[in-house]
Amino acid sequence: MCVFLANSLIAFLAPSEFQELVCGSFLANILPVSVETFVTFIGINDFSVAVLLLLGWRTSRVAMYATTWMVGVIAVVGVFSLEALEHLGFLSMTVALMMWGDTE
Repeated sequence: MCVFLANSLIAFLAPSEFQELVCGSFLANILPVSVETFVTFIGINDFSVAVLLLLGWRTSRVAMYATTWMVGVIAVVGVFSLEALEHLGFLSMTVALMMWGDTE
């Protein structure tokens, strides 16, 4: 949850970090919107995921979406990069939440 909240804040307060990342990837060539708009979407997306996880609302389903999002992030940063290795830890957390999230 904290990772998504932190990424959301970065997207809103220091968008150039995400803009550089997106511009340097294959994603910049296939986006139907501008990179700046996409970074705003990243901020809204990550904030929404953080809030939903904090509230515990349909945790398994939110974690399933977050898992898909993390796979996309790893594809954008490059599967065989150090940043991808960093994101594997977050991916494993979302998978764990997906599997055991709604144990009520």
